[in-house]
Amino acid sequence: MSKHTGSTTTSSSNLETPRGGIPAITGDIDFTKAIHVFPEQLKPFRSSVLAYSASFLSTFIGFPLDTVKTRMQTHKHFTGYFDCIKKSYMHEGIRGFFRGIWAPLVSTSFSKSLSVSLFTAVKPYTYDNLYQSGGPELHPFLRNIPVCFISGTIAGGGVSLFACPFEFTKIYAQLERLVHNKSLSQIPSNLQTSNQELINNSTITIVKQIIKYEGIAGLYSGFKYHFLRDSLSSGFYYSVYESMKWSMNNFINKDPTKSSQISILLAGGLSGVLSWIFIFPVDTTKSLIQKDVVTNILRREQGLPPLPPKQRKLQKIEARLYRGLGISVSRSFLVNMVFFSTYEVAMAYLA
Repeated sequence: MSKHTGSTTTSSSNLETPRGGIPAITGDIDFTKAIHVFPEQLKPFRSSVLAYSASFLSTFIGFPLDTVKTRMQTHKHFTGYFDCIKKSYMHEGIRGFFRGIWAPLVSTSFSKSLSVSLFTAVKPYTYDNLYQSGGPELHPFLRNIPVCFISGTIAGGGVSLFACPFEFTKIYAQLERLVHNKSLSQIPSNLQTSNQELINNSTITIVKQIIKYEGIAGLYSGFKYHFLRDSLSSGFYYSVYESMKWSMNNFINKDPTKSSQISILLAGGLSGVLSWIFIFPVDTTKSLIQKDVVTNILRREQGLPPLPPKQRKLQKIEARLYRGLGISVSRSFLVNMVFFSTYEVAMAYLA
């Protein structure tokens, strides 16, 4: 009978200590309690399938908060979160909070699955390259932190190549009604075209609109900041998650390798919160760049000239860059708590 860790599969009679002293993401599966649901052909992909499923659930739950976050970041006329929620509901109903959800349901779930798989695959090699000559005599907890950060950075950067176009279509769907209404205010009512179809676009239609006016490269609008955000946030994210889970396991169970549900929930939620606080100015800059592109696409659709390009740069940290942080922190805590708790329970009991 075998046991599965985040990076190694070992015999129960010859269990090896994972590189770095801490398993990547998950601990060992308990086959005495496991529910066998995977056919033999899918067992090699078990981790990826479960990560996708857990991310699908967490993305759906957190998406309305993500919509509020994006609108708060890019539109100054909302006086606060409640004002944004109230006005969005009044004008668009509950569907407005889920506008553009299908692209991220598929892409974010796949991205999270790919991120976990890349992190788990890269981590052993990162450990070997950092400590192959022995390295300093550090506690496994301290040795694990740079391994997680480097491995997470590589995973995040790799995933951003796939995720950027999908995230831009999500941003487009979340902002198009607001931007569209603002653009229409500059056109006499008798010259306005009917755009009910425009503001209820499917994901495929949005992609066609972007390509029509910006070309294929338009799907990667804001990619520089997307890549920077995903790389740094993933490195920070995995480092905080593994470190906090290890510490809380050690405190609760007196054994850092034995996870408790409390440690998973708190480590998952706090890793998302802390990484978002760290990277939020980069995400705001990215969203503003993408908003500029959406604005010009909708202006050109209405026959208006595009606005002069704005040279968006990462600005010094100040209060306005953190507009929308509160709702983003709440969403991040919820989404990552749901993801890690669902994923780790599934990894422990579904074989």
